[in-house]
Amino acid sequence: MIKVGMALTLEMFRDGEREKFKCKVEDVDSHHLYIHYPISLNTGKTAFILNGSKLTASFVDEQSNAYVFQTEVKGRAKNTIPMILLMRPEPDKYMKIQRREFVRIETSADIALEFPDSGCHFATITEDISGGGCAAILPPKMTLREGEFGTIHLAMPLQAGEYAYASFPCKLIRCFSKNNRTLASLQFLNVSEHDQRQLIRFCFERQLANRKKGIPL
Repeated sequence: MIKVGMALTLEMFRDGEREKFKCKVEDVDSHHLYIHYPISLNTGKTAFILNGSKLTASFVDEQSNAYVFQTEVKGRAKNTIPMILLMRPEPDKYMKIQRREFVRIETSADIALEFPDSGCHFATITEDISGGGCAAILPPKMTLREGEFGTIHLAMPLQAGEYAYASFPCKLIRCFSKNNRTLASLQFLNVSEHDQRQLIRFCFERQLANRKKGIPL
């Protein structure tokens, strides 16, 4: 399931605070995942994680399915580069995050949209968002054509206090009215693996936050 070259996001609690890291899988055997030394998402610097540290790891496979699993630092290895050994979980220990869990998460995220054919460039917010698209609030008297292609730029606030930024093509599926506002339903296109991970993380965190607040999904 996990292959060489895949990107992992790691999470752990240290000194009472949650820390997140990014890394890449350099090698795999029957018992271990070999990763390069992870980079802290908070500081942008290489992080040192002690042997025995418990971690939650997540990744997106080649079919854009998201998975999460529990692991542990088991040691160090040296090849052409220094590496950390993570415990490789049994196949039944991977938890798949279903796409339906991210359909229509009602939340406001800052976005900017560009539609060259209509000559429209504007900033707005989302009404809802998922891993595959969003509904964006259109400015008054804005006219866009259904089926038009453009570019979306997103700023996604994450629970750790940082922001994730992503830009990729989109397609305007339809425009519709809701609560005296005009909304545009947008489909995300050609989303990179990195941006897809950020979208999934953002939707997942917002879904959990909504559940805690008792907001229906």
